[in-house]
Parts: sequence; C-alpha cells; structure tokens
Amino acid sequence: MRNFLLLVLTICIGVSATVGSNEVPTQDAKAMLPVGIFLGKIEEGARIFTPVRLLPFDHPESMGHEFPTALQFHQSEVDLLVWLGEQAGLKLTATLERYPRQPTQTWWYKKFREIPLSDVKSAEIKHVKERPPVPGLRIVAFLGDVPVGFIVDTRDLSLEARGMKRATAMGLDMTRAEFLEGLSRARKAVDSVQNVVIVFPG
Repeated sequence: MRNFLLLVLTICIGVSATVGSNEVPTQDAKAMLPVGIFLGKIEEGARIFTPVRLLPFDHPESMGHEFPTALQFHQSEVDLLVWLGEQAGLKLTATLERYPRQPTQTWWYKKFREIPLSDVKSAEIKHVKERPPVPGLRIVAFLGDVPVGFIVDTRDLSLEARGMKRATAMGLDMTRAEFLEGLSRARKAVDSVQNVVIVFPG
C-alpha cells in the first residue's frame, strides 16, 4: 500500500510539472522592444533626430529595416527616453512629445510588454570614462542583460572617428547585429549583476 501511494504521488508531481511547463507565459515573461534615438549632424546629410524601435524584421511595421523608424511613440517610451536624456544631459521632452504627433496611450505590440520605467529608474547608474563600443553611444539602459533604451549622438564625431567614408541618415554605418553586439560589450564591461544604466562621456 505504501509503495502504491508513493507511485501515485510521483505521478501527480510529474503531471503537475508538465502542466506548469506548458502554461501560457505571463505578461512579465514577454520580451521587450528596445527603443532609442540617433542624433546626427544635419550638415553632413544625417537626420538630426532618428527615433527607432527595434521590431522583429518580419513585423509589418519594420518593413525589414535594420533600424525601423518609430512613427509614433507610446507614452511609456517617451517617459523612458526623456529620463535617459536627463541622465546624459539632454533635454528631450519638447521634441519627443510632439514627434511626429502626440504619443499614444495604446500599446499596439501585444507580443511584447511595455518597458517598466520604474525598473529602469531604480537601476544602478554607472558613469564610465572609457570610449563607448558604439561610436556616439551616450547612454544605454539594461534590465538584466537586455538593452531596453539607448541614445546615440554622433554630432561631434567625424566620419573618420566612426570608421565611415560617407554619411548615413542615422549617423552610423552598421547592422543591427553589430549594434547590439556593441551594446552587449558595454554591458559586459560594467561590473554589475543588477539592472544598470551606463552613461558615457559626451
């Protein structure tokens, strides 16, 4: 009888574990969409302001672009970028609130969750003196090892300093994979096991 009860208990535990592993992920388990801004030198042919949302390449709004332009911000993205700008000495409120129209309160990307600003604000802030692994990178926020927000400013950098021979709209000449790899190197260079915001010198 005792062996029978142990067998039943073992089966129940196994079934419970199997059911748990097949549960629909909670909202907190959803991936987040990194969002950022590229500031460029208009005199060399770059856009002075390029907002991007790193949607999957196969998303209709992405149109297969390496750095899809965000046509309208969500309010949570505006709040995040304004706060990041403040940490890097940039005042972005007026620009972001009216680009290209007022931010929406409706989150359109159901497979992704909004970036929790409270988690970013409570992250450790690291000011580093080293040259950033991505030219012009001023600030990047990580939740764990995941980059969620960034600002790149190449206005004071020559094309040579960026390893470029001709100007581009966003001020850099790299693929998304190369860009994310650079952000990953920035994260690994900072000794922190927590959420972290890394600020590079202007």
